[in-house]
Amino acid sequence: MSIQCFLVEESGRIRRYLRRYHDGECKAPWTPFRGMVELDVIDWPKHTVRTLEAKDANVPRDDPRWPKTCECGHEFTASDHWQIFTDTIYKRADTGEEVSIRVSEPGMMWDAWWMPDCYKGADGRCLVVVCPDRHEWMIDGVASNCTMRDDRNHRCWVRHGEPPNLTVDKDVRPETTPSAATTCEAGAGSIQTSNYHGFLRGGVFVQ
Repeated sequence: MSIQCFLVEESGRIRRYLRRYHDGECKAPWTPFRGMVELDVIDWPKHTVRTLEAKDANVPRDDPRWPKTCECGHEFTASDHWQIFTDTIYKRADTGEEVSIRVSEPGMMWDAWWMPDCYKGADGRCLVVVCPDRHEWMIDGVASNCTMRDDRNHRCWVRHGEPPNLTVDKDVRPETTPSAATTCEAGAGSIQTSNYHGFLRGGVFVQ
């Protein structure tokens, strides 16, 4: 089975939620937006950290939209937590569909621009892609079996092409890797998770 990758990019907007949660044991199943009610959508500059200003919604605690109970059955009290939660709205580059990387699906790819420069490729991007088993693979990150952990210039995986049509291998080339970069002896350019092992070729995951 092969999975086609697709690129998602920040839209310049964020979605805000009213969130309640408690410190006690919670047996509710985990979901990305558990315990939250959508509040609104506001403009927010791309590639910028969401500051306290983004969470300054000024919603009084007697507003009826605040969640009353947790999915586990706990009834919230005044001493439980009150929070304005924010989530960046992304858009698929191919269809324009609005998505969230918190609700990712196999093949979804984005630029984790907030990562340090040592995790960025020659194009200044730190690319993350969701594997067929929903594991998030930071292509410009460090492999678990890296043999050069103290060398910040090397790349465990070397990517070629434009997102989302990437090929990932161990072939170091000046145009696709940082200057003086090398690669370590980890693997042959594949990605191996606890449930998946395969290659990324031309934007397609190949088992």
